[in-house]
Amino acid sequence: MLKRYLPLLFVVLVVVATAVVFLVFRDAEEPVVPAAQDGGEMPASTPVERGLAADGVPEFRVESEAEYQATLAALGTSDEEIEAWARSRGFPPATYTSLRGEPLEFDYRGAREDRIRELVAEGDFWAMQFLAARIGPEHPQEAIELYRAAIAHGSAYAAFKLGNLYQEIARWIAINQDEREEVLDIARREDPLAYTALAWLMIAEYEAALPPGAMSATLAGFSAPDESISKSCLRAAGFLAEIEARREAEGITVTRRKPPLAIELPASEIAGYCMPEEFPQTDFSDCETIRLVGDIGAVTGHRCR
Repeated sequence: MLKRYLPLLFVVLVVVATAVVFLVFRDAEEPVVPAAQDGGEMPASTPVERGLAADGVPEFRVESEAEYQATLAALGTSDEEIEAWARSRGFPPATYTSLRGEPLEFDYRGAREDRIRELVAEGDFWAMQFLAARIGPEHPQEAIELYRAAIAHGSAYAAFKLGNLYQEIARWIAINQDEREEVLDIARREDPLAYTALAWLMIAEYEAALPPGAMSATLAGFSAPDESISKSCLRAAGFLAEIEARREAEGITVTRRKPPLAIELPASEIAGYCMPEEFPQTDFSDCETIRLVGDIGAVTGHRCR
């Protein structure tokens, strides 16, 4: 049953409907935690099986909800810590909250557009990505600019959404026969659109300090020879350089935080993989390497503190 828990470790609440999105996260349902005994201690009927593999890496068995929760506890983390990390990277949970876990003071979903635009002008990346999602179908070019601004202000989620938007634009043209000049101009500029979509998903991984594939696995059906993947990596490097130049010019400081628990995807799940000389990757050498084991095999993870 380990496969069942991969999405739980990867999917941020806002993208729980797309279980193929592998992020380090839980789903939106309330965790089923065993009730405490009268003395306040948890029952001992669901222990975490922990041992050392031949290579010395600690192993945890995850085949049930209780074992998942017990594994988080054994690693010294929790759903709450993972949620706080996700918010710091711009991923909105089911109920929008601040970085301290408090409800956001502003109701973006119910706000008038003019008020959201005021917040955009103030550098609020939540407002930027809300407005981009709202106007994207009608004004994709402005949405692209808003997502890029949100990325510059620290939202890895905005890069994820931008990659998705380029996928949507490709569908508008191929399936809906969308011939709006704005749409066709984007397609001409980013030809092929799939490369740009993959590039922004790679940037989302990097900005969120996730392993390769955590975001780009969502690019369902994308397959290309290594040369084409390399071109996507080079596009990603160029876009990232533009974002970093913007941060420097506008005096924006963004601290990249590693997730409390990062899971590496199997190679078969990764749409594109960049060589280090093409595009940077997160260094997990200062994290504890662990292994999650289940009935479908094992995956490697990193507990970062």
